[in-house]
Amino acid sequence: MSRLVSLLRSPRLALSVIGFLAAWTGVGAWAPWIQPGGPPAPAWAVAVGLDHPFTAWAFLVGIALLFASTFACTWGRRARVVAIGRGELPPSATRLPPGEGDVRAFLAAEGFRGHGEVLTRFAPALWGGWLLHVGLLVLIATVLVQHAFSDSGTFDLSEGERASLAAHGTVFGRERGPLAPEALPDVQVALVRFDPFRKQHGYSSDRLSELEITLPGEAPLVETVDRASGIRAGGVEIFQAIPTGMAMTFEIPGMGMRTVRLTEETPRRAAAEVTDPVGMPARFVVEAERDIDGAAGPGKLLVWMESRGTRRALLPGMPFPFGAGEARVLAMGRWGRFTYTRTPWLWGVFTGFGAILAGCTLLAFPAGVARLGRPGEGAAAVVFTVRGGPALVAEWKRAGPPA
Repeated sequence: MSRLVSLLRSPRLALSVIGFLAAWTGVGAWAPWIQPGGPPAPAWAVAVGLDHPFTAWAFLVGIALLFASTFACTWGRRARVVAIGRGELPPSATRLPPGEGDVRAFLAAEGFRGHGEVLTRFAPALWGGWLLHVGLLVLIATVLVQHAFSDSGTFDLSEGERASLAAHGTVFGRERGPLAPEALPDVQVALVRFDPFRKQHGYSSDRLSELEITLPGEAPLVETVDRASGIRAGGVEIFQAIPTGMAMTFEIPGMGMRTVRLTEETPRRAAAEVTDPVGMPARFVVEAERDIDGAAGPGKLLVWMESRGTRRALLPGMPFPFGAGEARVLAMGRWGRFTYTRTPWLWGVFTGFGAILAGCTLLAFPAGVARLGRPGEGAAAVVFTVRGGPALVAEWKRAGPPA
């Protein structure tokens, strides 16, 4: 066991793990296949898990090793701080040589306080290093749990459309950790209102959405998506994404309403390719009078369908052949993209950072413990300081000549 602890405490292991995580994170963040619209991940990247870098086992094992190394370095630190506070100072403590000066008065002038043989200076700050390590442990453990159990995906909604995240085909681009639940969130989401140009207070002009979220057995929740924190419902958080475009809603007899989301081909044209109910390809095209994403709005729209070598203009309410029957356009609108995340232990991020900040603040104080010299010890005092030991000896020597 002692050999294992020594291995985990070794600086070489810690630096190796940190170097691996830094390299893995750099590749994972900047690899071209990770970027939106990038090429497929090559075979070697898929083999090692770099196609989903932050939920791969290699990354999780690296985080676990970093936690184990930090834990080994933290273990026993509390007992050492308590012992130092009692005056049981380590061999590395500074020894003030015997002198003619009043060592108690000298230490008092340096900020040490106390009435017995043990004097302290900023005693709470002795716990700064321990608290810093505890914060690191909480943060590392949180990162490990979050990435192992994380679950996220993307979905599109048109204004007025309602969809269940658990339904087949709603969510795409899903990425989940190896320990995350396989089932999609049982959440229904409806886009009540969508404005791609409305300004949210505190942000530049951009998208603003109002969503209705329904959890099983609960009343619907209608909220505006905040671009900073999203909407929280149960264990799911929903955010506004950037992509948007034109959407066409039409009705198919016997199948109900369907929405086609068109993607921009030029600033004034958007299109979508679909398959009709009998399996034939069809293409819907919208051409705008002005730029589709312009703040002034698209203006007049021309809509048509290309199918089986023919082109047919489409007007709201006018039936048109689609599959074995007819369909009709109900409305033209906009669609927006959203993402959902399920991230456990979010509290650990704030707790870890809070402990790290508190530890760093305590380390800013020149904490120390001094024990007055004992007979035969050959020192006026033995002093443990977080920093500044040599300067303390120099000041003591200037205070009076050695005996």
